[in-house]
Amino acid sequence: MTPVPGELGPSAQRLAEIPASDLFTLAGALADLLGAPVTIEAEDTTVLAYSEGQLAVDDARTATILGRRVPPEYQEALRRAGVYRRIARGDDIVYVDLVEAGMKPRAVIGIRAGDELLGSIWAATTGPPTAEQRRALHEAVPVFAQYLLRDRAQRDLANRTRADQAAALLRGGADAEAVAAELGLADAHLTVAAVATVPPPPVRIDRVAGALSLHLAASALTSVAAVVDGILFVVLKADADAAQLMMSDFLSRSPQRGQLIAGIGRGVGDPAELHRSKSDAQSIVRALADRGVSGVAPSIDEAFVDVLTVRMTDVISADGLEAYGPLPALERCDAEHGSELVKTARAYLTHSGDVRSAARALNVHPNTLRNRVRKALTCGVDLDDADTRLALMLQLRAASHGSAEG
Repeated sequence: MTPVPGELGPSAQRLAEIPASDLFTLAGALADLLGAPVTIEAEDTTVLAYSEGQLAVDDARTATILGRRVPPEYQEALRRAGVYRRIARGDDIVYVDLVEAGMKPRAVIGIRAGDELLGSIWAATTGPPTAEQRRALHEAVPVFAQYLLRDRAQRDLANRTRADQAAALLRGGADAEAVAAELGLADAHLTVAAVATVPPPPVRIDRVAGALSLHLAASALTSVAAVVDGILFVVLKADADAAQLMMSDFLSRSPQRGQLIAGIGRGVGDPAELHRSKSDAQSIVRALADRGVSGVAPSIDEAFVDVLTVRMTDVISADGLEAYGPLPALERCDAEHGSELVKTARAYLTHSGDVRSAARALNVHPNTLRNRVRKALTCGVDLDDADTRLALMLQLRAASHGSAEG
């Protein structure tokens, strides 16, 4: 709810009268009112703004300012103390005194708009907040809420425009060339990175996009991003190696690292080819999700086989080829005779046709495995034929990918 000036307390009126051009100005003004350094944090602990005098607080505050986010070890200490829970559930000031965690006292209050938590104010008081400090903090909340809501609306409008530009770039072709010219990307190395989230618990992709945007701004990399079908795609003005370094650094700093998967597409020198880089990155993310791998950002070179598997699976499904080739033949034999030819073939191929190694993997006698290989031949599948092996290996990988998706 937007406060009416006549309803504001003295501290809030002083803040509201400041012609603040950004949140840092408001943070500095509140710090003056409180006589204590202030940080303004988003709900995910990202630092949105801060006042002067932070380096004199403690190591936790210094690390927070330098990293633009509360470091994981301090987040955990605050979580164990129930601080985040109390901020989320109430509108009162929470006094934090965690000396054992290396944190000096703080007075914290959530910034709310109705039932929605927009962020929080952290004031490095020297002890429990005085009555005057408590009043100033309470009165400051609606002013900061108004600013954050207005800023979000402006960013949403700008993001919609940027999202349209990103979508055009990701499509490639003439549209991508036109947008790249508008953004000064026409003669640059460009790479698409993709980021998705995995449960549990779910992480909102729009919040990941916000955190990544801050990270990119700090790294001075030009980027354009859009969320498509639940995946965040970022077009980066960088070659593939630089894009991978940036994404790996972002993942290493993210408190949600274990719930994020990322992929780096091929670098291109022509914006018209960006759809290829997007397809690479998207395939990598799909493959990692199937394998349950998170917290990494492999390149197309590192995930080449995975990319081939994803695309081959799509071709098999789109063309209705599931019933053809050596794998369905073995499956039919297994169904008719109760044999284990598919399992045998997988082990046999995994161990490059080495009978003894494959038999050990299956915990059977080598002669038993040889009999199964001959049985496969009677089903029309020659496991010693190079072309048959290639087709079967591809089908096995595609089948594994498809079952993971399902």
